[in-house]
Amino acid sequence: MVDIEKAKKEFIKHVSKMKIDNPRIKPKIGHTFRVAEICKKIANSLNLTQEEIKLAQLIGILHDIGRFEQYKVYDKNTNSITLDNSIEFNHGEAGREVLKKDSYIRQYIDDNKYDKIILTAVYEHNRYGISEGLSKEEELFCKIIRDADKLDIIYETIYIYWQEKEKIEMVEKGELSKEMLEDFYNKKLANNQKRISETDQILRFSSFIYDMNFKYSFEHLKQRDNISKMIDRFKYKIPKTKQEMIKVKNISNEYVIEKIKEKN
Repeated sequence: MVDIEKAKKEFIKHVSKMKIDNPRIKPKIGHTFRVAEICKKIANSLNLTQEEIKLAQLIGILHDIGRFEQYKVYDKNTNSITLDNSIEFNHGEAGREVLKKDSYIRQYIDDNKYDKIILTAVYEHNRYGISEGLSKEEELFCKIIRDADKLDIIYETIYIYWQEKEKIEMVEKGELSKEMLEDFYNKKLANNQKRISETDQILRFSSFIYDMNFKYSFEHLKQRDNISKMIDRFKYKIPKTKQEMIKVKNISNEYVIEKIKEKN
């Protein structure tokens, strides 16, 4: 059985030992534990066993462990939500390697029976789409972590990121990528590589709904009205952008309601 409290302590110990001078460390730890809690709630909603619920939580704790490797190579003043894509770094892949190296995963779970599920979920959580050929169990836990991660990213967009005046202005003055809008209107997860402005991040996060899998995830969004809160917190200066974001908000909220009804 997974010992969640032991896993949390080991995670904090691991991050502390890295001694990374980067302002993103504390928010990322908060994100990690919120995602683990959302994983637990999704797993509960699916009536999984207690062991499976704890496995989902553990994956939540470990899903972004590769981010801290990334923070060692990025300049500490480079915010992860800027357009600087000059350094390619796949934190999902890095996280899998961290856990595999010297069997570090054993510090989090004694039994190796779930290793493939854990390593696969960590690797797959940030990919544009889930790889083919996974087992049903692997796919299930990949979907749980992907939903949980996206739900908390939307939360962070409302309450944590873009709080400084200059960062807010970057969003409010930006244009939208036509290609990303096309993705959204075609009910596809908007491709991050197509963004041309900081405003596109809000569009991208709105499109997360098209890559969510569970009734709990849609109810989570609806009950908190998080799509509207995310979009409405900015005063878009370009009329075309403002018009499009109103459409995006309305379509997103309608889609969320449809998915809840569909999954009843």
